[in-house]
Amino acid sequence: MKCEKCGKNEATTYYKETINGQTREMHLCADCAKEMHIGADFENAFAGIANTMGSLWGDPFHPFLGSGSLFGNMLGGLPAGGLLGTERKCPSCGMTESELRRTGRAGCPDCYHTFEDILTPYIRQVHGADSHLGSKPQDEAAPPANPVTELKAKLQEAIQGENYEEAARLRDEIRRLEGEQK
Repeated sequence: MKCEKCGKNEATTYYKETINGQTREMHLCADCAKEMHIGADFENAFAGIANTMGSLWGDPFHPFLGSGSLFGNMLGGLPAGGLLGTERKCPSCGMTESELRRTGRAGCPDCYHTFEDILTPYIRQVHGADSHLGSKPQDEAAPPANPVTELKAKLQEAIQGENYEEAARLRDEIRRLEGEQK
């Protein structure tokens, strides 16, 4: 899609503003967006945070991630001991133990079995258990019984007890309810 302002470059920025109920939408190239000062406030506001986070996650020996830190202790600290080529590898995705410790993420479902000794304590610490116990719905009251069925049982009792007036009343009630259900 071409820039809606200059019509020359490829649009890389989508801009939408609503003022007093009027909405304006534009697709702009980087130069036109910069010229209109669109996106600059966002970039400036978060530049400091982005630099801090970049240095935090980029440095595996940062106090937040290194051994002695919360996350470092959970995954056994960094770096992993696979320096002599004896490092474990997931047979399905090829993820290594050092990669798991560095990223803190399993590469596939089989990683949970391959690196079970590393992941189980971590999962217990984060989730409070190492297996999902699930949940069940609250006990619900028994669904209402079919009133016709109950009336038919009472009708049989009335017939056996030779209470024919009650039986006739129940029969009429059953017919009325069955007629409503159809």
